[in-house]
Amino acid sequence: MNNIFPRIILLLSVFFCIFLVAYSWMSDHRSPETSSPQNALTSEQADPTGNQNIEDNTEYPVEIKPAYIVTGTIRSGETFDHAMDRNKLDRSVKTQVIKGLSQVVDFKKCRPGDSFHISLDNAGGLIRCTYKKSPLEIYTLEANKDGKNEFNAFRDSVLLECRLIKLSGIIDGSLFTAFSKIGANSKLAVAFADIFASRLDFNTETRSGDQFDVIVEEYFKDDCFVGYGRIVAARYKSHYKNFNAYYYRPRDQTEGKYYDSAGQEVGTSFLRSPLPVYRLTSKFSNRRLHPILKVYRPHHGVDLAAPIGTSVMATAAGKVSFVGWQKGFGRIVILKHPGGYKTYYGHLSRFAKGLKKGISVRQKQIIGYVGSSGMSTGPHLDYRIKENGVFKNPFNMKFKPKSKLAGMELDDYIEKQEYWRQFLENDSTHKTLQVETRKITEYPDGWLG
Repeated sequence: MNNIFPRIILLLSVFFCIFLVAYSWMSDHRSPETSSPQNALTSEQADPTGNQNIEDNTEYPVEIKPAYIVTGTIRSGETFDHAMDRNKLDRSVKTQVIKGLSQVVDFKKCRPGDSFHISLDNAGGLIRCTYKKSPLEIYTLEANKDGKNEFNAFRDSVLLECRLIKLSGIIDGSLFTAFSKIGANSKLAVAFADIFASRLDFNTETRSGDQFDVIVEEYFKDDCFVGYGRIVAARYKSHYKNFNAYYYRPRDQTEGKYYDSAGQEVGTSFLRSPLPVYRLTSKFSNRRLHPILKVYRPHHGVDLAAPIGTSVMATAAGKVSFVGWQKGFGRIVILKHPGGYKTYYGHLSRFAKGLKKGISVRQKQIIGYVGSSGMSTGPHLDYRIKENGVFKNPFNMKFKPKSKLAGMELDDYIEKQEYWRQFLENDSTHKTLQVETRKITEYPDGWLG
């Protein structure tokens, strides 16, 4: 008897150990559907960039109901592949996601703040991946519902509310400050200035007390502002002249333009300035004391001070006749234009990528960046224009409109212009004119952001 009890105790101990091992194994291999919500729903709880993760509102068929949902955000200096690695996604899933979404997403342009949401089945297989670049730009890779191991990639449609509003303001300082005071962002101010860039230089020709009005599309998603659309009409009342612009698309053209009250295109063949914002530090002169050489000599251009790296635009369409280093100008671009014109852009810090002699450039195309190369006392652009071999003061030159409406097109335009003019001239400073809902799969026409 004395020998039996130790054997019984030993057997019971063995059975108890086997039971503990089995229980532990079962706990570690429970179905993901029964694991804790904290572990199953997400691998990243917080989005440090403020870009909200995508909610999964998809109604899945029972057979593909997700068991795991992994959410994440692209961090600074990280690729989408690295972000999935950080979230410990299986290599086969990563390959499926990148291969599938690459049909609609350029992952070379991933930015910090982009977010993703990946749904997996019980076996860890991919069901669906959503990649969000902005509230308006969401892409989805989704398994076919027929059960085959195939996936479809597409850009999601987004429901937006478009509000057509009128904004008005008064200049007290700069145009950008005035737009900020009425609650508008700098993108709208830049677009407004760009419309009149051929007729009005907002750096030198504005005064405090000047007034402006703009009718523009504002887009909202779930009652949150997401960006500006097209400027429909604009007016600037300066101390010496009124400028008006109305968007109109002629029937035989795919894109619209801005026209003035007489039906002439607001844009001319040359911009007033190659820089959107600058400070005039030296005027056109036949006799100027050179700041470095300390001798009097002609200065057949204008010096426009701006921070190093500021984009420099071609003031007119043309061809590159010279790009490189030239004596006191340092890095310089020279463009040749129709009608016997040449423009010069000196003291650049660098040239635009791909710019070389002989290529054509568009008006407003970036050709270089402000610098202080060559004989220069500080960062600025030396801008010059030559007409038939003679240098002219860029700020005194007048250019004709690119086009003018006529006939039935002009009649149709005048009718539309009268409709918008009544709102522009209304005394209200902030008024909603129209509201409509739009379902989009790409950025709206005229999108400013």
